[in-house]
Amino acid sequence: MISLKNKKILLTGASGFIGSYLGDSLIKDGCDVTLIDRKLSQDLCDSSFVDNLDDHDIIIHLAAFNGTKHFYEQPFNVVIDNTLPTLNLLKRFAGKSSLFVFAGTCESYANTVSKDESLIPTPEDIDLSIGDLFNPRWSYGGSKIGNEISVLAAHNQFNQNFMILRYHNIYGINQKDHFFSEFMQRCIQKKYELYGYTNTRSFLHINDAVEITKSLIESSDAVNEIINVGSDNEMSIQEIGEIILKELGIDASKLKLYDAPKGSINRRAPCTKKLNKILGDKSLKLTSIEKGIKEMVEHYGLSKK
Repeated sequence: MISLKNKKILLTGASGFIGSYLGDSLIKDGCDVTLIDRKLSQDLCDSSFVDNLDDHDIIIHLAAFNGTKHFYEQPFNVVIDNTLPTLNLLKRFAGKSSLFVFAGTCESYANTVSKDESLIPTPEDIDLSIGDLFNPRWSYGGSKIGNEISVLAAHNQFNQNFMILRYHNIYGINQKDHFFSEFMQRCIQKKYELYGYTNTRSFLHINDAVEITKSLIESSDAVNEIINVGSDNEMSIQEIGEIILKELGIDASKLKLYDAPKGSINRRAPCTKKLNKILGDKSLKLTSIEKGIKEMVEHYGLSKK
């Protein structure tokens, strides 16, 4: 078992959704953590900046240009901002740190699963693939696949220990550009529009994602592994929308249902056998979707109508 308190940690994407929660948790635990983020005027695309970073034992690389609307509106920026930081960090730290943790994504195998839903729940050893190259949505998933290749290449060439954590639909308070918060905002405006209502996902609360992440990094069994971080509870977007409306005190009959944007995968649910095997006695009782939504509604002060 690895103790995070005895390691010097570099955390990128520290102002992002997962990064902000993880950073706060590590600091609360008394860890020696350096927070890196573009919002803190630190640009990981700048190789000279990265080259001058101090040595660290553990690199947790969460920084990414995420958000579905960005995939379509700024696809080239998405590719650049997801690729250069990873390469720069690997050039700086590969072979010089004890562990490089990379935040992968379930988007990396979306195309494979869309062609064969028997692959759901989806294991970590599934083939990664890219769909229609003319669909700018692949600016994100495609660059993430490239990053996984880069991490594994650094492992093979420099014997760099790694951990690729493929996060699956993490949600919670303060998340931006995400279905939960965007739908709640539309409800405030009395626009009960739900897109991709037949699609299904397995959502994981941010607090659970943070605790799982820390437990995995501390586990020697997770080193040099690709691991799904998510839940087994697959639900339709319509079901989630109805739970949100119920918590808001709004009749579900007001829902206006629309198809998902082109390229959106119909189903997504991770196989969590490897995760549960590694965590063992540390397996968590995950936050229910109802409790997570209730917390968000209360946090944003959305009283029942």
